[in-house]
Amino acid sequence: MRKNTKFLFVALAGLMMSSCAGETETTETAVAEVEKTETCYYSYDAANSEMSFTAYKFLGKVGVGGTFTEINVEGGEKNEDAKALIEGLSFNIPISSISTKDVSRDGKINEFFFGGINTEVISGEVKSLDDSGKAVLAITMNSITKDVEGAYTLNDNAFSFDAEIDVLNWDGQAGIDALNEECKELHTDFANGDTESKLWPDVTISFSTELKKECE
Repeated sequence: MRKNTKFLFVALAGLMMSSCAGETETTETAVAEVEKTETCYYSYDAANSEMSFTAYKFLGKVGVGGTFTEINVEGGEKNEDAKALIEGLSFNIPISSISTKDVSRDGKINEFFFGGINTEVISGEVKSLDDSGKAVLAITMNSITKDVEGAYTLNDNAFSFDAEIDVLNWDGQAGIDALNEECKELHTDFANGDTESKLWPDVTISFSTELKKECE
């Protein structure tokens, strides 16, 4: 009887040790799974990108908005760093893709403004994004390249950039004059007492994109 009791005690102890060892192994596996991290990659997606602008007319500086429906981008290949990916982008925008939701106005902008400064394509590149939210782009029109500073946001895969430019920096006065002469009545705010036609050289530009994100 004493031998059987001793055997039963040893069997129970072994069972308990085996059970505890199993729990430890399961816990260690769970911890390892938690510590395992995802690696995410970003790439440029033209379908989720938009380039818009606001030009200004009248002495009271009333905005007229539009977009470019075609943006050709180079760079943007798969990268773990979204910021580095954006900094590697260059672009060209055919001015024939301008859209202000007015076909007649689009044609006049193409012919008189861009025609007046001999520009069929606006091109450029992203030069830098600093940690304070300032971005620098190089933009080329009328065979002149100028740096443009603006504000950017980058939240995970969502990027946006906004800036104010003066087309006179690209010797754009000839284009301003030609378009203003062609649209003299449309650029005069008769309803508010204006007697002078006015097209401003200031333009607000905005670009936004949502990068494609894939995690492994």
